[in-house]
Amino acid sequence: MEKWFSKLDFLSQAILIVIPFIGYLVEIGVRVFAVIRLHSKKNIAGLAIFVLLGWALLLNIIDVFVLSRTDDLMLIE
Repeated sequence: MEKWFSKLDFLSQAILIVIPFIGYLVEIGVRVFAVIRLHSKKNIAGLAIFVLLGWALLLNIIDVFVLSRTDDLMLIE
């Protein structure tokens, strides 16, 4: 899922992240697959934060901002 998400253009990624319930599911899915692929502390911390606080729209908006700057999600290697 992480590779599929990274192949999308920025507008599609932003729309998927900002939609309230779908954004949460996409974030969790991408982060779970990142943890499975690479067991780094950064990926595990990102997954823990979004499982506990990912329902908040503020984190999704911050993630869209980070995505626009770095072409990757926040706390994912």
